[in-house]
Amino acid sequence: MKTSERPAQHRSRVTIAAVVITLALVAGACSKKSDDGATAGTTASGASTPVSSATGGTTPSTEPAPKPVPGGKLVVSGEAEVSSPWTPAAMQCDSYCFQRAKSFFDPVAVFGADLKVHPYLAESITPNAAFTEWTVKVRSGINFTDGTPVNADAIIRNLQDSGTGLLISKALGDVAKIPSAADPTKMELKIVKLDDLSFTVFTGKNGDATQPLPWPGFAGAFTTQWALVASPKWLDEVKADASKATQPVGSGPFIVQSYTPRDTLIVKRNPNYWQKDANGVQLPYLDEIDFKVIEDSQVAEEALKKGEIDIFSTSANAVIKDFRDVAKDFPMNEQTKFVETNYLLIDQDKAGPTQDARVRCALSKAINRQELIDLVGNGIGTIANGVFSPGQQGYLADNGFDPAQDLVGAQKLIDEYKAATGATTIAVTYGHTATALGDQTAELLKGYWAKIGVTTTVNVVPQDKFITNALLGDAGFYIYGWRQHAGITVDGQNYWWNSRTAAKDGQGISLNFSRINDPIVDDNLATARSNPDEAARTAAAENINRQFAKMCYQIPTSYAIWGTPHSPKVQGLGQTVLPDGAASSDDVGASGQFWLNAIWLKQ
Repeated sequence: MKTSERPAQHRSRVTIAAVVITLALVAGACSKKSDDGATAGTTASGASTPVSSATGGTTPSTEPAPKPVPGGKLVVSGEAEVSSPWTPAAMQCDSYCFQRAKSFFDPVAVFGADLKVHPYLAESITPNAAFTEWTVKVRSGINFTDGTPVNADAIIRNLQDSGTGLLISKALGDVAKIPSAADPTKMELKIVKLDDLSFTVFTGKNGDATQPLPWPGFAGAFTTQWALVASPKWLDEVKADASKATQPVGSGPFIVQSYTPRDTLIVKRNPNYWQKDANGVQLPYLDEIDFKVIEDSQVAEEALKKGEIDIFSTSANAVIKDFRDVAKDFPMNEQTKFVETNYLLIDQDKAGPTQDARVRCALSKAINRQELIDLVGNGIGTIANGVFSPGQQGYLADNGFDPAQDLVGAQKLIDEYKAATGATTIAVTYGHTATALGDQTAELLKGYWAKIGVTTTVNVVPQDKFITNALLGDAGFYIYGWRQHAGITVDGQNYWWNSRTAAKDGQGISLNFSRINDPIVDDNLATARSNPDEAARTAAAENINRQFAKMCYQIPTSYAIWGTPHSPKVQGLGQTVLPDGAASSDDVGASGQFWLNAIWLKQ
């Protein structure tokens, strides 16, 4: 989940998360190294756990990679600062937040280039026959950078803290809950420790431990923010002193040296990291990474060209176009599969005309999407007909949504709304972050809507408030330019669209940012989660797509493209090999992110 400077901009992921769990969950070339080249501490015998039958993914490069040279400092930039850093239970994450967090926290599992879930801190993740119990075996011999062990107790502690916290708990509605042993007045996830290195997580319909719920795709939850693992010792220190939250301790490839909000996070190489490359060289290769915050991608573009930074990711089409034209000087990986959609996020709970589908659909019909792409994106981009991008489960070339501009049809809907309600004027509020491209988009939207008699107030929202405002239903949150919903299966979007994760404005955290409350959507989400028949799950996803098109809950504009331009000295991008020997992926529900383990600098 992530904000952008483009027509539809929000982070998107929970990535959940990606808040958080995609966790919201794209394509650098990957080179897969053989298992027999792995060294101790590099691979394990745990088999990967498939969570999707989707096909596609990144094709590993067949060209031999040059020999990495350890050392050096990499300077990275991203467009957003994180809110509530850095405990996994509290981070309000967009894509760049996850990028940084994964430099010092390891996850339980990750997606690979084969679109399957692969164990990471876990050695294996195994369901029972009914997919209601999931047993995790933890790799042995791994320590946090404070010297404490990564074991079943440590991971269970993290899963409980994050899974019962305000931010992530609603995303785990179908994980079984039981009274806490420490405090029976409180509920905790039903997780049973089997031994020092293994435990089982149980499902339960709406959290009811007496109603185990089949959940074939549950392994994907272990790739999300819920399953980022921090040192329990450090978590205790944070409880005693909240200021220590900005000094995170994990088991990842780097150690946090300093953090200055809205400026720079500096991480240093973890000399005792548990992974090595196929030649036995200690990972990571880099000595240091400086993560900077540059909110405007056009500013980041100039910084890269001046040598002030080495690499950044952007979904700004105008910037991507610029770097396509200078590919020899600044190579760029493009992420185009399972991508996010740029769209207008509408708060369905906000009193006013946008509670009515006729007004929402009128606003949608009034937009000239190709003009948006041409003027704001330098002609780069594909018109979107919904938040299901091509390749995703549920995508339909014809879902009933017509993306063509139709001012006559839009005006008819506005007139119908006025006749039915007695309204004489219609006014809406549109919010975006402070970028030049965001300003341009806002002015275009304002002009389109003026043609059908709708008055638009434009609010510029600080980047670090954008997600928070949507989560809490801020008084100024009506329509935001947004970008989200990368991924493979519709089950990965469940918590974004389910009515049980929709809190009313001002009454708690709502992962369902749009506050969609639709029984048709809910019923099909339930089918997509638990039906054992893949065809039935896909049909349910398609039903959701059609319902969104009919009700105009979101106003899609274009499918996002991500580019990662970089200095030619940056090597190894997209070439990380996972602990089990499988090829990693930068393009499965992780828009704008890239692995740091295998990056090195050519001197």
